[in-house]
Order: sequence, then C-alpha cells, then structure tokens
Amino acid sequence: MKMQFLLSLLLLCLLHVHPTLSGRYLLLEHKALLSVKSSITDDPQSALSTWNASTSHCNWEGITCHPSRRRVTALKLVHLQLSGTLSPDLAHLSFLSELSFSLNQLSGAIPTELSSLSALRILNLSNNEFNGSFPSQLSLLKNLQVLDLSHNRMTGDLPLAVTQMPDLRHLNLGGNDFSGRITSQFGQWKFLEFLDVSSNSLGGPIPLEIGNLTNLRELYIGYNMYEGGIPSEIWNLSELVHFEASNCINLSGEIPPEIGNLVSLKSLDLSNNVFTGEIPASFAELKSMRLLQLSENKLHGAIPEFICDMPELEELQLGENNFTGIIPQRLGKNGKLQLLDLSSNKLTGTLPPYMCFGNRLETLNTEENLLVGPIPDSLGRCESLFKIRMGHNLLNGSMPGDLFGLPNLSIVRLQNNCLNGKFPISSRNDSKLIWLDISDNKIHGELPSWIWRLPHLQFLNLSHNCLETLDVNLNSQTSQTRFNILDLHSNQLRGQLSTLPLHFRPIIKYSFTIVSRNKFDDTTTPLVLGTMTAVFLSRNKFDGNIPTSLCNATFYAIDLSHNRLNGTIPQCLIEMRLLQVMDLGGNNLTGVIPDSFPDYCRLQSLFLNGNQLEGELPKSMAKCNKTLEVLDIGNNRIQDTFPCYLKNIDTLRVLILRSNEFYGSINCLDAYTTWSNLQILDLASNHFVGKFPIRYFSSWKAMMGTENSEFEHLRYDITPDLAYQIMVTVTLKDLVLLLEKVLTIFTSLDLSCNSLDGHIPAEIGEFKALYALNLSHNCFSGQIPQALGKLTSLESLDLSSNKLIGEIPLQLADGLIFLSYLNLSFNQLVGKIPQIKQFTTFTESSFEGNIRLCDFPMKEKCIPEELGPSPPPAKESHWNSIDWDFLSVELGFVFGFGIFIGPLIFSKRWRKRYYKHVDDIVFKMFPRTYIRIENHRRRAHRNQGRQGRRNQGRRD
Repeated sequence: MKMQFLLSLLLLCLLHVHPTLSGRYLLLEHKALLSVKSSITDDPQSALSTWNASTSHCNWEGITCHPSRRRVTALKLVHLQLSGTLSPDLAHLSFLSELSFSLNQLSGAIPTELSSLSALRILNLSNNEFNGSFPSQLSLLKNLQVLDLSHNRMTGDLPLAVTQMPDLRHLNLGGNDFSGRITSQFGQWKFLEFLDVSSNSLGGPIPLEIGNLTNLRELYIGYNMYEGGIPSEIWNLSELVHFEASNCINLSGEIPPEIGNLVSLKSLDLSNNVFTGEIPASFAELKSMRLLQLSENKLHGAIPEFICDMPELEELQLGENNFTGIIPQRLGKNGKLQLLDLSSNKLTGTLPPYMCFGNRLETLNTEENLLVGPIPDSLGRCESLFKIRMGHNLLNGSMPGDLFGLPNLSIVRLQNNCLNGKFPISSRNDSKLIWLDISDNKIHGELPSWIWRLPHLQFLNLSHNCLETLDVNLNSQTSQTRFNILDLHSNQLRGQLSTLPLHFRPIIKYSFTIVSRNKFDDTTTPLVLGTMTAVFLSRNKFDGNIPTSLCNATFYAIDLSHNRLNGTIPQCLIEMRLLQVMDLGGNNLTGVIPDSFPDYCRLQSLFLNGNQLEGELPKSMAKCNKTLEVLDIGNNRIQDTFPCYLKNIDTLRVLILRSNEFYGSINCLDAYTTWSNLQILDLASNHFVGKFPIRYFSSWKAMMGTENSEFEHLRYDITPDLAYQIMVTVTLKDLVLLLEKVLTIFTSLDLSCNSLDGHIPAEIGEFKALYALNLSHNCFSGQIPQALGKLTSLESLDLSSNKLIGEIPLQLADGLIFLSYLNLSFNQLVGKIPQIKQFTTFTESSFEGNIRLCDFPMKEKCIPEELGPSPPPAKESHWNSIDWDFLSVELGFVFGFGIFIGPLIFSKRWRKRYYKHVDDIVFKMFPRTYIRIENHRRRAHRNQGRQGRRNQGRRD
C-alpha cells in the first residue's frame, strides 16, 4: 500500500511538471469517449448529443471529471435506451472509478480490456443484453467494491473469478443464465454485504460456507434448482436483514427453529418450495419482520397466534399450503398490515375483524378456503383497500353496504360463495372499481343502475345468481361504464336487450401484470384487463329482437343463447371482422343466416343450435377457413345439400348439422378432405342418402388417434382468469347429453336417422380414438365388419334399425373392452351372441328384433349343430282305447271355435271390426313390426293392382 501511494504521488508530480504529458492523456480520454459514442448504434433520447469534438468531454452528459486534474472519474449513462456495444477503448479512462450503463439495451460481450481499469470501484452493467461468459480477466480489478451484471444474458458456469476480488461489498449476478453451482469459495469474502445469484440455472447443494459471510445483510439465491435444504449455518448470519430463497423447486425439509437467531431479519421469502412441517415457534423472536412470504409450500398446522404480535408486520403471505384451523382473530391489530394472502388453504371459521385496524390494508386474499360467516363490516370502512379476493369460500350474509363506496377499491372478487340479499343501493360516482366478480352466489332482486355509472368498470361478472329485474330508472344514455367483459348469464333477468346500456371499450392493447399460475401479482397494480371485449347474457329470460346497437362494439365473443329472443340475425353481427365466438342458440330466431361473413374472417366458434332458422347454409362461411373450429347449427330447418366448402377447413373440430333438412349424398368428402382435427361429426336426423365415403378419410387424424391431443378442454381464454367454455349437445348412449366441457380427446361420429346404404365401411376400424359411433336407423346392409373390433376406445356403439345380416363378429366382443352401451337391435343378425367380456353385461334390449339370435341374454337357446332333429314321438299301441277326458276338451274347443269363427266367415262387417281390433293390439305391442307388415301389405296391394292392370291390358 505504501509503494502504491508513493508511485501515485510521483505520477502526480510528473503531470504537474509536464503539462504536455497531462494534455496528451486528456486527448486520449477525449478520443476514447468518442469511440464509446461511435459504438452506440441507437440513441432514441439523444443523450449523447452533447458528445462532440468541439467541447470539453468533462461537460458531456454522464461524465464526471476530477475538479483539478480534469481526468474522467465516473461515466454514468443510465436508463437511456441506448443500443449497441461497449467499446474496449474504455480501458483508456485510467482514472475511472465508476462505470455504469445499467437499464439500456447494450449487447455483445463485456470487453476484457476493462480489466486494466485498476482504479475502478463500481461496475454496473445490469439490465442490458450482454451475452457470453464472464471475462476471467476481470479478476484483476482488486479494488472493485460493487459488481452488478444482473439481468443480462450471460452464460457459462457461475464465475469463480469474482471470488478473487477481495474488496467486494456488493455482488449481483442474478437474472442471467449461469449454470453450475455455488462453490465454497463464495464464502470467503470479508466485507460482502449483498449477494444475489437468483434467477439463474444453478444446481447442487447450497454451500454451508455461505454462513461465513458474517457481514452479509442481503442474500438472494432464489429461482434456481438446488438440491436438499438450506444449510443451518445460514441461520447464524445475525446481520441478515433480507433473505430470499423462493422458487427453487427442490428445496425441502422443515424450517428449522434456528431461524429465530436472525433477529435483524425484516423480510423472509421461502415461497414456492417443498418445505414441510409447521411454522416454528422461534418466529416469535423476529420482532423486526415486515414481510413474511411462505406461500406455495406444504406447510401445515394452524397459523400461530404469535404472528399477531409481530409489531412491524406489513405483508403476510401464507397462501397455497395446507394450513388448517381458524385465522387468528387478532391478525392485523398491530395497525400496519398492508397485504394479507391466506388463499388456497383449508382454513375454517370467520374472517378476523381487525385486518384493517390501522387503515393501511391494501390487498386481502383469502380465496379457496372453507371460511364461513359474513364479510366484516369493518372492511366497508377500510379506505386504503385496493383489492379484495375472497372467492371460493362459504361466506354468507349480505355484502357490507359501504363496500363499493371505498375510494381506492379497484378489484372485488367474491365469486363462489353463499352471499345473499340484494345489491347495496348506492356507490361513489368517482369509484375506481375496475373488476367486480360476484358470480355464483345467491344475490337476488334488482340489478341497480349505479353499476352502469361506474366510470372505470371494465370487468363485470354477476353470472349464476338470482337477479330478476333491471332498475326502472335505468337510462342507457346516462351510462358511463364502457366494459371489456360483461357476464350476466344464468340469472332470471327479463326484458328486452335494448334496455341494457351495453357500451363497450374498443379493442386496443392494454397492459397488465401477471405472474405464475395466471394470478395478478399482488405487489403490482394491474392497469387493465387485456385486449378482449365480450358479452355473455345467456340463460336468462330476455325477449324481443337482437338490437343492432350491439354492432357498435367490436366483440371478441358474444353469447345470447338460451333466452327468448326472436326475429332474425342482424347482418351486422355476421359481418364483425374480429368476432371469434358467437352463440345465439336456444332462442326462437327465424329467417336465414346472413350470407355476409367478412373477408379474413376470424370466427372460431358459431353456435345457432335450437332455433327456427331456414334456407341454405351461407357459402361465405368458407371465408372462415383458417380459423373455424366449432360449427353447431343443429335443430333448425336448414334446407341444403352437404356444405362441401367446409371440407378443407383443417382447423375444424366440431361439426353438428343434426335435425335439419339436409339432403343428397355426401360424396364430396373425398381424398382432398383435410379434417385432421375433427373430433365430433354429427349429421343425424337429416335426409342424406347414398354411401358414406369413409375410404377417403385417412386425414381424420384426431379420430384415428394419430394426432397428439392434450388432455384439456376445448375453450377460449378471454382474460387470464376467464375462459369461454365450449359446450355442445350430443346423443350418446341413447341419451341427449350436454357436454359442458368438451375434452380435446373426445371423438364421436353420429350418422343416425338418415337413408345411408351399402356396407358399413371396414375403414371405420381405423378410427381407434373413437368414443361413440352411431349408424342406427339407416339402410346399411351386409355383415358387421370385423374391423370394428379395433375401436379399442369405443364406449358407445349403435347399429340398430338397419339391414345387417350374419353373425356378430367375435372380434367385436373381444376388442371393445370399454364398451358400456351396445344396440344391435332390429337387424337380421343370426347365430350365437358372444359370451365374453363386455358382451355378457348387455341386456336383451341390445339384441331385440333379431329373430335368429340366440343364447344369453335372449330367451332362445342355440341348438348345437352336431345334434340332428329330434326323433318323432312313439306311436300309441292301444288304438282302441278312448281317452274321454281328452276327447271332451277337443270337442269343446271345436264347438267354441266354430261359434267364434262362423260370423268371421259369413259376416263382412264382423270381419272388418275384428281385423281393426287386432291391428290396434299389434301396433301397440310391436310398433316396428306393425309398420313393416303394413308397408309390406301396401307394396303387395300396389303390385297386385299393377299386375291386374297388365292382365286386363293383355285381354283387351
């Protein structure tokens, strides 16, 4: 040290004696800084506009010079959005003690030439895009005290070279992609106070040598992949103030009682790990604790009472554990609580009354527990409250009358509770409410008009309640609310849609902050919901026409289904360019579907099922060929041929045309059909004829099981917390079922109740993912293909009411191991019913109407082929003996039969009445058989008439 001091003194003397030498160095620094500027490729804020050769560099932006020697001592260009690279000519600034380019967009490698800046004390290049590995030459910076390279793109092993910088006080390497492990050398610094290696790809155990950093005040090691637990030595760092080891996935074990030694600790974050056990009693010693974050672990037991006695506690986050028991009723009584998150546990009892005792509480999250009782009235007076999340509990009673009048309240989520009563009657005109979700409760009565006057409300979900009426004072012209999402479905609201003040925000891109698991970050403020605009008014009692005023908004999704709407579909709805989901099913709509789908159509799902629509299917729907996934127009009066223009829509998953008046063949489904994602095809109850051209359908990969489908529901995400669930009605196992959640692996093919003929194609056997197959009530002939036995996923098979012949293939019984519904009735099948596997569980109704089927469950027993006919009975040897008892019975039968049959022979009137009575009995007992006999009679009568006319013609 003495030698360095003498050399520095000598250098100063030389510069003082030789001004030309000093000027030469100043010129060199001037050129070096201009080189730094030239390496900057983009300067959007013109921060370097003052950097020019005509002025002294000591006057440039971001430059600090020594007051007397005019040498550069600090270069700070922070948060200026600079792009480019870092010039190696910085090495010529030999007096530089601080170099900071943080919060820019610089890239490339960190120049190794920086290692010559021996006077450097602070090097901060954080929040850029520097890549490559850490230059080992930087270990020469022996005087460095602050090194911050956080939030870049640096790779390689965690650099061991930094451990050769003995004077480090602050080391931040977090937010990169360093790998390897923390080595024992990281515990040898004498002065280190701040260490951050979080958010990398580090593994291995946490070294116990970290416990040697006795001056350490802040330690951040989270968001890595360590093994084992936290070394007990760390709990001896008595100076530690902030400790974060969250999101390490494999960190496990119990939290040790030694944690009570950290008496200076103000924040502890061990969230999202695998810690078990209870909260140690030694936590009671942490009197300085302000933030305690233990969420997303496997902790259990009760929340200890001593947490209420932490005098400085501001944030308590214990969500997503297995805590039980009641919430301590004194929680919050320290008067400083700002954030409380107890969500996703198994807590019971009531909410504490003192949570907002100091009027500082901003965020309250107790959702997904088993809490009961009313919402405390004290929350209605908590003016600091910003966010409430108490959904998915058993809360009851009415909502506090002043709750919606709180000046800062922006987000309220009370869904899935047992809240009852009516809405509070008033709210503030200057309310900041953005998000209001009280769905799935028992709120009844009137939907108040003040809801529509909230100036900032963007998300309103009151679905699944008992709301009945609209405020009579409602005036659509005075509404201030402009929604992003409006959801009122599944209530009992009545009236015309035109009375609702439906004003929506334009679809523009908003920003919001989300963290893992699609939850808003409780530590940040979500600005707004997102980019989607949607309205859900289904399952109410709205009537009248669909108002064309809806077309003034630009929707992502619109659902008006299952109301009492009538009239026609407004053409402007069909013409919406950004519309992706439209459901108008279950109403009384009439007329035709407007043929005005727009160019670049983005429609993904169209539901018109259950109306009275007629005419043809619009050809312009072909413009949706890049997006359409679900088309359901079943149960209408559409009269058209098969919509062949849909066959090249590769995105199509669900096509339902059932119960209309489609006619003709479907031969257009040829080798060019590209339905690789099709999972539900329902053409039932139409007038299709001809053969089903299954041989071309090798592209139906979803039904063949060759398309990789994830086990998820078919839905569209509206916001991070709201998804539109696709629901379709299918006929399955002889039942009409509403699939409220359509799995992407569910496949169904229903061609029933048409006039399709020919053999059942054996190619259907390639649809190995098929869950349900219904070909009933057609004219299929021939034998049941053995290939159907390859449908190993099949649970429902209906081939009834066709003209099938032959025996039931043994392969069918052997291969369909999951079959739970079978209907082969009313065909012409013969032989023995297989007695293996699932076939032994089916009743006679599965096989009735096949008069030559035998064995269980039929009453007829099969006669073995090797046995001949039964021998005739032996003749009676005593011909002369008379059995008078038998003879009297015979004579009585003949006499009675004569009395009954005589009038039938000689009286025409008697015969007509008798035959009519017999026909009625047969029709009631065997309707199918009666119809077949009657059709046969009519055909025979027609043929007889034709033959008679031919004979008469010949005679003439």
